[in-house]
Amino acid sequence: MKPATQQFLQDTGAKVPIVCGPMFPGSNPELVAAASDAGGFGVVQPVSLTSLYGHDFREGLQLIKQLTDKPFGVNFTIFGGANKKYHEKMKEWMEISIEEGVKFFLTSLGKPTEIVKIAQQHDIKVYHDVPNKKVALAMRDLGVDGLNCINWRGGGQTGIQSAEQFMEELHDVGIPLICAGGIGNTADFQKALDMGYAGVQMGTRFLATHECKVSNAYKQAIINSSEADIVWTNKIAGNNSSMIKTPDIMKGGLRTGPIISYMLTKKKLKKYARMYLMMRGLKKYSQAAFDDKVQFWQAGKGVGHIKSIVSVADVVKEFAGGLGMNESKAL
Repeated sequence: MKPATQQFLQDTGAKVPIVCGPMFPGSNPELVAAASDAGGFGVVQPVSLTSLYGHDFREGLQLIKQLTDKPFGVNFTIFGGANKKYHEKMKEWMEISIEEGVKFFLTSLGKPTEIVKIAQQHDIKVYHDVPNKKVALAMRDLGVDGLNCINWRGGGQTGIQSAEQFMEELHDVGIPLICAGGIGNTADFQKALDMGYAGVQMGTRFLATHECKVSNAYKQAIINSSEADIVWTNKIAGNNSSMIKTPDIMKGGLRTGPIISYMLTKKKLKKYARMYLMMRGLKKYSQAAFDDKVQFWQAGKGVGHIKSIVSVADVVKEFAGGLGMNESKAL
């Protein structure tokens, strides 16, 4: 096992270098717990946990701890001053996470300066989502412990460059790199590790599992789709989001109108435009999570390799087996 993978497993407490990425919708506590319990690593998406699945944040973390004694992480999306109410809620969630013994934070967007400072005081590891080399180096210098490299094959808010380009540019960065995007089978997993990644983050594969509580129509759409069925739209979050092509997604086109498009080009307005789009998108995602008739489905380009709905344990076992990992040691 390569040193980067060993470091990632040490940072998370996982046995297999697979992260069940934070998703809205998708990150119900049963899914997060199942991923960690199987030997991978589940990450909580706080808005999913609270707004979508209706749990008090602390009670939701405690439920996960009842379902597994394995470690799990929490994701914090940083919107800066665009939404002060959300920022205060995020601080509260972080304090609760620390009190409940969480030892891994995955941060997204913004600069996690304060989060890193607080995490270091409590021996918590911080990995940050990055879209390119410039941001990656800035985050490394800020003190994060690892980088979640969001490539262009991912579902939901996707990246703009390939997994290969990330590795070419960051192979000597000195901290673990996670390949996030397009991992649908063991061959994809092996390829990422062979390139030098410490592990992978998957979302779409874990949506099509028994433990995930999204609608059956959503799961079937993943199984029935190919890579060619994935389209990009900036109407969800201001940057490209990968979605399954449906009439709901194609209605009105895939790009924002002139006013929002203008705001997205202006530094002082961009965060407000993105916040508006994301809040509107969350409403659609909430409906799609449970209503078969709302065809508003995030998915990555790994869908072509996903052919069945299985248990989370079976997913992790299959991937570990594909690496030739000893099951008794890995799981």
